[in-house]
Amino acid sequence: MAVLNSATKASGRNSLRRCVSLWFVLRVVSVVVVMLASYLRPAAPGTPGIRMVTSLSRFLFEPWYHWDVVYYVEIVKSGYQPGSPTTNFHPLYPWLSAVVAVIFREPVLSLLLVSSVAGLILTIEFYRLARLDLDDQPAWQATALMLVWPASVALFLPYTEPLFLVLSVCCFYTARRGRFWLAGLLGALATLTRQQGLFLALPLAWEIWEASERRWSSVLRKSLPLVLMPAAYGLWIVYRAVAVNDVHPDFSSLQTFIHTVMISPSSYEITDQHAFLPPWLTIWRAMKVFWRGGAASDSYINVSLSVTCTGLFVLSWRYLRASYRVYCVAIFLIALSFYPGDINPLLALPRHLALAFPVFIGLAGRYRLRTLPFALVLIVLPVCQFALLRFFVWQSWIP
Repeated sequence: MAVLNSATKASGRNSLRRCVSLWFVLRVVSVVVVMLASYLRPAAPGTPGIRMVTSLSRFLFEPWYHWDVVYYVEIVKSGYQPGSPTTNFHPLYPWLSAVVAVIFREPVLSLLLVSSVAGLILTIEFYRLARLDLDDQPAWQATALMLVWPASVALFLPYTEPLFLVLSVCCFYTARRGRFWLAGLLGALATLTRQQGLFLALPLAWEIWEASERRWSSVLRKSLPLVLMPAAYGLWIVYRAVAVNDVHPDFSSLQTFIHTVMISPSSYEITDQHAFLPPWLTIWRAMKVFWRGGAASDSYINVSLSVTCTGLFVLSWRYLRASYRVYCVAIFLIALSFYPGDINPLLALPRHLALAFPVFIGLAGRYRLRTLPFALVLIVLPVCQFALLRFFVWQSWIP
């Protein structure tokens, strides 16, 4: 028995080592791809075709400075300012990066360091979470699938996804272990990272329900940690109201309430046509845009990834724990309720759907791929991921 336990532990360590090694390879290669994509980016008309590297700092950090990163850099440099679109972005990630920037004096580097450390911890904790339901090999496959999924390119950008996901994964793990106060605290921190953290209260409530053997008297005694996530969101709203005068409540309709309280009124400066709709209306509007041929070219990347991700969710459903199903359904419904406008009707949808990370655990539990097919997956999907990185640098695709 002792020999068997020793062999099992050794196998687990080897699988975890493979997970960390894969993350490290993807991290290093992603930096190389970004640098090459920047250097080889087609020159604008009237400019030299060969780019000269005149500043090492500019060469290393400017390629990352696109889309949401612009706002994070502004927060790191100057904090939240009244009337600025930066108030659409929850504070934990840029504030942690601002602390790091005190040492390194470079906002983009600080953002990359925080997201990279969070991504490494995420890799380890996701494997530990998967091991609660799977053996070593499928747990390694689940972690690898999470890392190489094309929309997971956000894990290697200076974005909030690594920090949000590591907090969410740890929230699930501690909830599974019955440490509900710690799970609630982690969920609150996730809420201070992204709005979707608010919905971690749903799977936490389900785990409390199961741990209480579905007895209401026991459930009510253990449910106080559920308050921490909405409390964190409430603190963020209070901060916006007091510090930057960004909350002006309007209860005349659900849309105005969302845009004056739950998120910043300046959100229209980022996407000027967006709206929050029932998911079926979002899908219907997007279908009409594609039917008319009016969608931006990168929308076809988004629709391909979104449809595939939805299919993977369906395939994994039977193999998901009930609390995982609750969380994934919430993430999908919220992601599909955001309509960015007619130009790019599925803007950022693949990235938002990828927050439903338990899907990869369900897939690994269902398919348990053999070595050769899985090796092909580990070749093809990273190539797609690196292609998206190139599009990010060339500003031809918005993550």
